Parts: sequence; C-alpha cells; structure tokens
Amino acid sequence: MAVRYKKFGKQEYAYRIWNEKNPETKKWHQRSEYLGVVVDKSNRIYEKRNQMKRVAELSAHRERSILDYGDSYFINSIIDQLPIIDVLKSSFGDLFDMLMSLVFHRITGGQAMRHAEYWYHGNYVSKLFPNADMSSQNISKFLSYLGEDSVQRTFLSKYIPLAQQGGDGCVIDSTGLPNEISMPLTDWGYFDGCIEFETRLILAINRATERPLFFRYVAGNIGDVSTLQNTLVEMKQNGINASSVLVDAGYFSQSNLEMLFAAQTAFLIRMPSNRAIYKNIISKNADIENVAYAVKYDKRGIFVKEIKIEIYGYTAFAYLVLDPQRRGREIAKLISSMKDDGSDASSIDFSNCGKMVLLSSEKLLTNEVVPLYYTRQIAERMFGIAKDDLNILPLRTHSEPNFKGFMMLVFISLIISCEIKSRLGQKTSIEQAISILKSWKCKIFDNGIITNEITKKQRTILEQTNVLVPKLCGV
Repeated sequence: MAVRYKKFGKQEYAYRIWNEKNPETKKWHQRSEYLGVVVDKSNRIYEKRNQMKRVAELSAHRERSILDYGDSYFINSIIDQLPIIDVLKSSFGDLFDMLMSLVFHRITGGQAMRHAEYWYHGNYVSKLFPNADMSSQNISKFLSYLGEDSVQRTFLSKYIPLAQQGGDGCVIDSTGLPNEISMPLTDWGYFDGCIEFETRLILAINRATERPLFFRYVAGNIGDVSTLQNTLVEMKQNGINASSVLVDAGYFSQSNLEMLFAAQTAFLIRMPSNRAIYKNIISKNADIENVAYAVKYDKRGIFVKEIKIEIYGYTAFAYLVLDPQRRGREIAKLISSMKDDGSDASSIDFSNCGKMVLLSSEKLLTNEVVPLYYTRQIAERMFGIAKDDLNILPLRTHSEPNFKGFMMLVFISLIISCEIKSRLGQKTSIEQAISILKSWKCKIFDNGIITNEITKKQRTILEQTNVLVPKLCGV
C-alpha cells in the first residue's frame, strides 16, 4: 500500500494512495483516502482525531455484543485491494454478501456448514456482509445455485481475463477428494498406491502469477492421462488459450503428446520410468555423470544432458537429469532392503537411482529445465491450501448440485487464500495468522464499534501484509 504524507504546520497527516481505472472512460486516475494524524510513522500508526472523540460518546451507549473481529477485518482488508472484488460483485449481485460470508467461513476455519450461522452472528463478518442468510437451509439452496453451469460460466468469463494477466503458460494437476456422495462424479479410483471412493479435482494454474486459473472435476475412476485433452478443450471454451503446459508423468501418453504437438502447445512433462523410450535413454547415456553436464540447482550440483529425439513422428528434446544426492539416498535404500546373505544382490538395479527424464517440445537451457519443471509444485501448494486451510475434506454435501457449488466456493476461496498466503510468506501459514487474529475482538454499541487493544503478534501480521491497524470502526 502506498502512503503519502503531508505536513501542515507542526502536524503531519497520512493518506492512502492508489490508481483506479474509470470503467467508462477507460482512463486511470489517482485516488486517495485520509488515514489520520501520524502517531508513529515507522510503524504506520495513524489516528483520526474526530473518530477518537467518538469513543467517549460510544462508551455512554449500551454495549450490545462482543464479536470476533481480527480474522475477518484482516481478510476483508486484503480483498478490498484485489481486482477480483469487482468481478465478484458484478457476477453475484444481490447474493454478494452471501457468497462473501461463506468465503470468509472457509478461510477462517471452514467448520461444518450446519454451524455457519452461529459463527456468522459471533463474527464481525455479520457487519461487513449484513444481507447474508446463513441458515442451513439457505446455505444448501445457495450452494445449489453456485453449482449451476450458467452461474459458473458467468463468473469465469469475467475472472479469466483477469487471471491470465502476466502470462498464458499453465500448470495442470489433480488431486483426489474421497467422499461417499452418491453421484456419477464419485467412483473407485487408484492413485499413489491407494484405492479410494473419490472425485478428482483438476486445477489449472497460471505459471507466471501462481494463481488459480480454472477448475473442473471428474469421477475417481478416470485417470489423469484421460483428462488432459478435455481439460484443455474446456479451458479454450472458457477463453483460456494456454501457450504452454507443465504436467507430471501421469499425463504422459501418445495421444496426449500428439494432441499437444498438433495444437502447437509447448509442453514439459516427466517421462514415466516404465516406458521403453525412457529405458533406452538411460541405457545409451551412461556418461551422464560428466563435468560437461554439471549445472547448479538450488545451492547444489546436478547433471543435465540434452538429447534430441524423435517421438511419435515429432522432434522433441529429452533432458536426462541425475541428482547425486538423491541417487545416494535411493541406492542406500535399495541396499538396506537386500537380504542379509546378499543372495538377491544380482536382482538389484541401480541404473535408475537419482535419475529422471523430462520431455520438452522446445529446446531449453540445461540450467533452466529442472527449475522450470519444479514450478509444478505450485499445484501441490494449492491443493495443500484447499485441504489444510480451507478444510475441503471431508466433503459434507449430499447431492451433486451442492457438490458442484461447493467446488465453486472452494475455487473462489482458493483465489483469495493464495493472495493472503503470498503476503504472509513461507514462515506463517494462513491457519496460524487466522488463529492469532481471531482473538482480537470488537465491542458493538448502539451506534458504533470499538476494537480492543491489539497484541504484538497481531500487529506484526498486519504490518507484514500491509494491512492498516484501525483505531475505530464505523457501524
């Protein structure tokens, strides 16, 4: 947040400055908001004297209730600065308060929906979005509304142009959502060695901005390899023309690669180790551990060798990667699994240890190919936020329309959560921040709201994320 200071006489005043685009003229102009008299410039503490005078007046009025304040004030302060707020208002109109109340409910802990009404009336969110009806019956009705295809298309048509700013390369990945909902989208699936009754959630993420771009869901018995083509088709139907995609080995197949080549969509994909072409590359490039192929990666050394190949009638580039540290760990693990008498030693194969093969449709620099591939970890972080901070599991909806609406709610909550997480940094989780801020209360009077004193930990989080510390709130 940009803050401008002006001095009149001996007193200094602070103003929040930002640029805003006029939707009619399409021209940018500068806006400002008075923050108050500067009390502590280094810590960004300001005081609106006329509001402080009202504290004494408010204390004379009847105290009506005490609400959890800090968590919702924090989230709202960040959302107010995001362009998506206008997209949400225009997409949901009179139901905006209902949507935002449920989004805040997800981000602040995501308790069971049947308890949401109690949470709402005990939280400052009821003052921010007073037109929400958080009864269980109305929440179920609203989720069904969110699950309608026309509602989701309306939102995505306005959100996607915003989400694609910064680049049109994307990461595509999926995760399982175990549930026992009786619907076509739930079936037995086998992933990572486990068999579960689940639905697969597929996310497309803008690689440049690391923000959610698109989502869809399929039954648990549909493997990743079968979903890539339809995912890209649906993305295109919604206005997303991905110039490049980054996917893991689960999407590797002849049909998928031919489709990407034909569409001239650049790609980087890990080659499964059970493929004949993988084994052929490993066997013919035993010289990988050579100083000519040494590169620095993440403060350590690895080996990367480029091999130009022909695959399914197209020219591509395979990158054989050897990580010496990982190779050592994997060899040690194989040795420790041997029989004590060493009778099975001849069956142990060390050739694949510490190695992987990345396939690219384009020629890449050998010192950039591994960092590029590992940007796909942003998908894992997204799923982590959805499962750990938004408590997407266990799924508690009982119908397909409500499930679809819940996925839409989670997607919108994830967009906002990613912005919060980027401001908090790696050392503080969303859950930690919300837990610390939740104990910051406010008192509701007949004609005003007074916040309690703020703790050092709470102030640190607000300063870290560029959120102002209020002295007094309006009604």
